[in-house]
Amino acid sequence: MKRISFTTLSLLLTLSFWKCEKDDICADGTPVTPRVVIEFYDATATGSLKNVTNLRVEEISTGNGVIFNKNLTLDNPARYLTNANTIAIPLKSFDTTSAFEFKFNYSNGSENTDVVTFSYTTKNEYISRACGYKTIFQLNPTNAVVLTPDAINWIQNIVVTQSNIDNENEIHVKIYF
Repeated sequence: MKRISFTTLSLLLTLSFWKCEKDDICADGTPVTPRVVIEFYDATATGSLKNVTNLRVEEISTGNGVIFNKNLTLDNPARYLTNANTIAIPLKSFDTTSAFEFKFNYSNGSENTDVVTFSYTTKNEYISRACGYKTIFQLNPTNAVVLTPDAINWIQNIVVTQSNIDNENEIHVKIYF
């Protein structure tokens, strides 16, 4: 009787491990929801990349009718400024628009803020049981990226180069200033 119980228990234990799959752990490097990749160009020499001086990008969100700003790099307050010619920012996967304040010359007292709004549709793509879904964005053809005009816009022009945002390996938007 003990032998039958031991054999049955061993068989059940073996079968429980047999059902484990590689898919139970989401591996590093698995594709995730992509960010929109933006490159900055010189407005006078449109083929030349140009570094942005002390750029800070903040998301403008609405919650209970109140507008508030959310710093996109909360992990390290010293890293919210960039002087690069390429950035990647996340779009909201639960909405169809995302608005951002692009603050030029943020830390030197001559800050100039432009508001840029992205309009898009979303599609969830299944990755695996462990990783879940990732969101693919499709920028709207008519009003994909809109610059809110003000008295002194530092952004001169915005061009969408890739309206389908499904990875971060290509440039999606070019901003000329």
